Amino acid sequence: MKNTSTAFLAALSGARDGALVPRQFAWFTAKALDTGAPVTLGLWTGDEDFSISVISGVTGLPEARTYYGANNLTIGEIARTSDLTIQTVRITLSQIATAAQQLVRGYDLRLAQVEIHDMAFSTVSRQPVSAPEISFLGLVDDAPIKTPSVGQDGDITISCVSAAISMLERPNTVKSSYE
Repeated sequence: MKNTSTAFLAALSGARDGALVPRQFAWFTAKALDTGAPVTLGLWTGDEDFSISVISGVTGLPEARTYYGANNLTIGEIARTSDLTIQTVRITLSQIATAAQQLVRGYDLRLAQVEIHDMAFSTVSRQPVSAPEISFLGLVDDAPIKTPSVGQDGDITISCVSAAISMLERPNTVKSSYE
């Protein structure tokens, strides 16, 4: 079940009078290739760079973040289930965008943390209708870089798995086993 803010519910009820534009934000916490220090990068489905305060999925505290736009970012469907299946979300972005190049070639994405937030903009005021809400918290599982053939379109697809459920698959080496 997802708890929705009262501001967002009010905007949804008034959506007949003024339309809403859904937007998604992806925040990556990876390691720098040269130093191994933690680095962060945010991407969103808009066209320009955007700074906004969001509630961190890790700490639960508000953080001011900058998200880079114009990446042809699409975030796959995030299934809302109550069972213990591992949720997989695919994030697709442009292969030639500067921020995308920095993310996949400049950082070590192996097991990087991923936060996905959802938000809506009012088409009347052109402002957010409420604060972004966390919709997914996970880890990067795979991020292959595929070079297309001449004349073909290329993109980068980052596969992410839910952080809480993926921890259930890890073997516990502290406990003994028959092996």
